[in-house]
Amino acid sequence: MYTTESPKIDFDKYDEPRLHMERLMKAPLVDFDISIRILIPLDEAGIRTLGDLTRQTKEGLRKINLLGKLSIDKLESFLAYHRLSLAQ
Repeated sequence: MYTTESPKIDFDKYDEPRLHMERLMKAPLVDFDISIRILIPLDEAGIRTLGDLTRQTKEGLRKINLLGKLSIDKLESFLAYHRLSLAQ
């Protein structure tokens, strides 16, 4: 009879927050409660995931057509709620 050893997988409990953050950064913005009036200009600018958004600066977002100060403020509040922020 053949026996096969299953590979030993070590799970580092300290990696769990990192793995969670990686998954969160890949999440599409449409999965969150963000207004379609904000999502459309972001999508047209190629900003489709939470990670894409966090790599943007406030000045960069201001250059996006149809994205005003109120929309940027809402995005900053949204990111702060998730303990994230725009790039400096």
